[in-house]
Amino acid sequence: MPDQQLAWPNFDEILLEERRSLRSRYETAQPFPYLVLDNLFPAASLKRVTADFDNAQPHHWREIQSGLQCRRVSAPDSPLPSAAQEYFNIVNSGPFARFLSAVTGIPDLIPDPALFGGGMHQVAGGGTFEVHIDFEQHPRTFLSNRLAVITYLNEDWTEEDGGELELWRLKPRERGAAISPVFGRTVIMGQSKIAAHGHLQPIREGRTRRSVTAYFYTNGLLSRMSSDLLPTVYVARKGQSLRQSTELMVRLVTPPLLLGGIKALTQRMHGLFERPH
Repeated sequence: MPDQQLAWPNFDEILLEERRSLRSRYETAQPFPYLVLDNLFPAASLKRVTADFDNAQPHHWREIQSGLQCRRVSAPDSPLPSAAQEYFNIVNSGPFARFLSAVTGIPDLIPDPALFGGGMHQVAGGGTFEVHIDFEQHPRTFLSNRLAVITYLNEDWTEEDGGELELWRLKPRERGAAISPVFGRTVIMGQSKIAAHGHLQPIREGRTRRSVTAYFYTNGLLSRMSSDLLPTVYVARKGQSLRQSTELMVRLVTPPLLLGGIKALTQRMHGLFERPH
């Protein structure tokens, strides 16, 4: 509806002085570049997005269950409920991409309307996501992954509810920052070989951690045929279970191309078993 469209801000109107201040915060953040912005998007618009999680149909979702992550995500290229799609239309727009370039210093950012790795994310009670480094390259466009933008949709969230986004240092291997996933909070997070992150504190039973995520890319930094490009890389740390350590070892010794093939085959077989007869 037209009045709903007007609820989203025009990011071209953010003043140059504010953009410079945000860029300074981004570039000096530790343990790697990131920004935390509250109320970047209007609460009323985000509440409509939150309602879409309850209204989404089963075919919108893909379950990911392993020792390293337990969550539900919207599948790439899948239709989204209307308010969620409206959010991504804004985030993938020219004004927002220009805003991101201004506050991060990364020129010519390219959105991904297919939302590979992004979309609607939901973690139920008991769920976690081990510390990891995101994929370096989009598997179809071969563009270089440079930024993740995450907006949280969790009203009345407390520390006891768990699910803090943890940003980790690799040397020494320790947590460098923790971000509570409260409603209306947006995290703009640089993507690189040192951008290790996850949420290790289990979600409290009866609560659900919800977010919407989009990735942004650039062209020309990585060779399409490079053999050392990596998918998502998990980080070994003290306190992991035997199952988690075993999964990490399998991922370590399996070539990325073969690992991707195994994942695709597993997902295809899972879909066959779920298909009604």
